[in-house]
This record gives sequence, structure tokens and C-alpha cells, in this order.
Amino acid sequence: MAAPTPLSSAPPGPRGGRSSSNAADYAVDPLGFLTSAAREFGDVVSLTPANVLLAHPDDIGRVLLDREGLVAKIGAATRRGPMGFPLAMMNSEGADWERKRARLRPALRSDRLEGLERAAREGVARLVDTWHDGLEIDVHDEMSRLAMGVGAVHLAGRPLGARGETLIRAVAAIMRLTSAPRLPMWLPTRTNRDLRRSLRDFDTTLAALIAEHPAGEDDNALGRLLADGPPFAEVRDELATLLMSGYETTANALTWLLHALGGRPEAAERMAEPGFAAAAAKEAMRLYPPAWVISRETVRPLEAGGYTLPAGTTLGLSQWVVHRDGRWFPDPEEFLPERWLDGGRPGHRHAYFPFGAGPRGCAGASMALREVEVIATALCSRVRLEPVRPERVRPRPALALQPVGVRALVRPR
Repeated sequence: MAAPTPLSSAPPGPRGGRSSSNAADYAVDPLGFLTSAAREFGDVVSLTPANVLLAHPDDIGRVLLDREGLVAKIGAATRRGPMGFPLAMMNSEGADWERKRARLRPALRSDRLEGLERAAREGVARLVDTWHDGLEIDVHDEMSRLAMGVGAVHLAGRPLGARGETLIRAVAAIMRLTSAPRLPMWLPTRTNRDLRRSLRDFDTTLAALIAEHPAGEDDNALGRLLADGPPFAEVRDELATLLMSGYETTANALTWLLHALGGRPEAAERMAEPGFAAAAAKEAMRLYPPAWVISRETVRPLEAGGYTLPAGTTLGLSQWVVHRDGRWFPDPEEFLPERWLDGGRPGHRHAYFPFGAGPRGCAGASMALREVEVIATALCSRVRLEPVRPERVRPRPALALQPVGVRALVRPR
């Protein structure tokens, strides 16, 4: 790895870190580009004059915990655009962020886990009853329907029926279309037209859910959002990000976990053992983190790895890169749930951050992990999923890390 140079000099990077070709390479293969950049140039990598990748847990921990007011969650320029949802908690700052987080906190309390677990087990039972021996399934499609059903009860207090299917199709299209390099939204390309149509469908369905929510029912996330009478746009943005980060993240994590278990049948047989399902879920999120990169923007100069990064620098923190770094995880490419058993930890306390960390970490992280654990355990107790053409499986880095090509044959136990 490149050795740091004195403070205030620019970090090294591909093509000197100043070429527009880097942005093009990133657009074509973001996972490969970020991985090779970190392996070749070290823990602080200049990707463009205003974009820097941080790959050492020391720097990542400092940025995510940020006790010095050095970074902001997201810059004003990034908030704009069709996918920004600028009024949601996750895209807010300061007192506005604190107000929105406090509003949602009761709906994400740990004492709601019992209801979530019950909904998850009931959802698995209904799904498995529609399968038969030898049925070939698209695992991600099935987990999407399951996660939407469970998530809807948790977020909105009731099943969504046909509206759930509309949301699934809209989110799937948004994920697919945002994973590919595309031209600016104002250009009338087919991809842009399809994306705008999917966003309209998404918006229309969210508006209907909000309008139909029973008055005074505030024991779920949507009810909490509506309780104080905020503007519609704020409720819409918040609900959109809860669905995107909750339902989609859960569906992806479940699919990746079942794919990984398919490659290690002996691990699937251990899912009922105390602690093993939780370890397997954590390990799947290490190998295939649903959030594969997160960003922060420096608001003051930041020192990292021997370099001073000026205010206005966009920092990339990639779970995909750090989670697969052999310095922190021996045999990093292997699915090894055992590494988390008996108090096992990564080689650095900030080397594992599937949900972020610090005050801006995911508020529902513990619930999401528990939901994945409960659903996977219930599935493995009812069926075996035999992988079909696992060599064709690949990750698609969109707004979340989507699994593509995960198919399996259902075998009842």
C-alpha cells in the first residue's frame, strides 16, 4: 500500500485521483473499482478531486461517530433530485433530524420485537404453504413478497394486499434502473422514462396508504408520522425511506443469507442452534452488506491517514471493501458464521458497519437483524433450498446491494 505523505498533500488514487475516467470506471463496476482502488492505493484514496474513499476503520469510526462536527450526513447538492427524499429523517441535519428521530423512536422500540417476530413466523408459514416439492423459485422475488408483508404490518399496521405488489414492482424497477449508468434525468431516454414511471407509481401508492390510514391509530410508524400533522411531503419522504431501507434491505439480506447457506448445507442444518442464526445473519451482512457504501461530506478540514481533506470533500465509506479486508476478517471471501460465535469479533471495532454507526446509524438495526434471523430460522425448519446454477449469482449495486440470479429448488423437510 502507498505510504502516507505529509499532511495537506493530496492522497494517491487511480490516474492520480483527478481523472474523469475514474468516475466512468466506478459507474461501470463500483464494487470492483472501489476494491481495487483500496488494495492498490491504501486506506485514503483520491477518486476525483472532491471524492475520497476511506478504507481504514480508524478513519471510518471517527467519521461515523463524529464528535467534533467535522462532517454532515449529506450535502445540499446531493439532497436534490428524484431519488433524494430530502424531507426524511435520514436526509436531515441538526435539530430537524433530532425532531424526526424522536417522532419515530417509539415505533422502533425493542419492545415491539415480539409483534414483529410473530408477523415474521406467520408470514413464513403462509409462504411455505404455497410451495411444493421440486418447485423452482426466484429467492429474491419470494423474499421480497415476504418482507413486504411483514414490513407492512410493522410500518402501517395492516397488510397492503394489491398495494404491496405495486410497491414491490416499483421498488424493484427503481433499484434496477438506478444500478445502471444513466444520463441526466431530463434527457428522454427509455431508462429515464421507466424510472420516472416507477417513481410515479411509488408516489401514488404511498399517497393512498397515507390517505387510508385510520385516524388516531398511532402505534405503528405511519401512525406516528401522521400524529403531529406534518406536511404530506414530509410523511411521504419518511415513509419512502422506511420502505426502501427496511423492506428492501430485509429482502436483500434474507436472499443473500439463503444463498450463502445453500453453499454450506451443514450450516443450514445448524440454524436452530442457539446463537447460530444470529451469527449466520451477521456473516451474510458482512459478505453482502445491504448498504454497500455510505457517504459523508466534510464541513471542516478532516485529517485521515496522514492527509488533510478540505471542507466540501465527499467521503466514501464502503462496507463492501472493509468487510472483505483480510486485515480484519481472516478468510474474508468465505461464509463463516462461526467467526461470530462465542463472542467473536472483527479485528477492529469499526471494521463491521452494515447499518452505519454512531448517532446517524440505522435506528431499526436491531429489529432488522432479528427479523432476518427469525425468518431464516423458520424457513430452514420447514424446507431445504437447493441452489440452482449458483455460479450465475451476482451482486447488483444499486441503492442497496441486490442479489441477482438466486434460484433454488424447494425440498420440504
